[in-house]
Amino acid sequence: MTKALILSGGWGTRLRPLTCTIPKTLVPVGNRPVIERLMLLLKEAGVKEIVLAVSVMSEYLNNYFGNGEKLGLNLHYTNEKTPMGTAGALKLAEKYLKDDNFFMINGDIIINFDFKKMLESHKRDEEIGLIASRIVEDPSRYGVLISDKNKKIEKFLEKENFNPSIYGNSDMPVNAGIYILEPQIFHYIQANKKLSLERDIFPLLASEGKLFHYPIKGIWKDIGLPFQLLEGNILYMNDVIKKLNLEEKNIIDNTVQLDPSGKINSPIMIAKNVKLGKDNIIGPNVIIGENVEIGNKCIIRDSLIYNNVLISDNAQISKTIIADHSIIHHNATLQGNKENLVIISSYVQINKNIKLISSPNRAISVCHNEIVKTDRT
Repeated sequence: MTKALILSGGWGTRLRPLTCTIPKTLVPVGNRPVIERLMLLLKEAGVKEIVLAVSVMSEYLNNYFGNGEKLGLNLHYTNEKTPMGTAGALKLAEKYLKDDNFFMINGDIIINFDFKKMLESHKRDEEIGLIASRIVEDPSRYGVLISDKNKKIEKFLEKENFNPSIYGNSDMPVNAGIYILEPQIFHYIQANKKLSLERDIFPLLASEGKLFHYPIKGIWKDIGLPFQLLEGNILYMNDVIKKLNLEEKNIIDNTVQLDPSGKINSPIMIAKNVKLGKDNIIGPNVIIGENVEIGNKCIIRDSLIYNNVLISDNAQISKTIIADHSIIHHNATLQGNKENLVIISSYVQINKNIKLISSPNRAISVCHNEIVKTDRT
């Protein structure tokens, strides 16, 4: 196997306003787009050629990745003119994938595991498809896999067809959005028709005994909502730190200018060309992108900061996501609450002394290019 298909066609509406200026699959995970993280994992497993199934904001992905040369990959793009569903998107890529088995992945999940082991399992099963599975607390939010002791899937139930009173609500493997498929899959998909793998194709294949599932370990996180994006970044950072066996539990680029008067509360991740002033308290659970400047006496924790952000003196920031090219002026307070974060989109300015404090029931979102002049609570 040397090929893969990554789905990258959604609007990412639940992540707005962060996805008003970039597609969902370009939001950062550990300071790289989530889809790039997936590409690099696939490359480690021997994949050399990747098809990106795109639609909205496709030019952003094309401009960022081009032909894939910078990543050492060969990239192709299939552009849906109208939504075709997951099976329809796959059918559009048939000419690139028809000669061998291939990976297919949703481009908006955070994972960090070895694809090679999944491929070995697929070779043993010798069926049309292998679906990565995961045990979750609430399986009703996902497609549920009813299988035998050999992990052959007997029923594939999308969330609207899953009845906990019949099947229970615990220890049920769910669809993790990662597949290995054989070219025979294309025989089941009608061309030029909107179809869903999960609703139309997988239930049929399961009834024919042609699907298996493969339990995956390690981190696996959907980034549908802003708080999930923040949680996923923190999970990913901790997983990388654990695997690297870092003594200080931080990942800080050697170009970072860190004043010795500051305090670091692990874990944190800081990218290149970042400057931190005096007497700052950074962390825990902070990820800072490239070319960020932070003034003096700032307190930042439990937050995600994109590239090219300026944060002035005495800022207090927690449970917050700040997108690229934003400016936070002196004495600003950005304080999120549990799952209701403060979300700052691209090219935003927060004026000095402003307080943005979310409630337990409502997040605070600031759209791109906005100048915030009054407090919001």
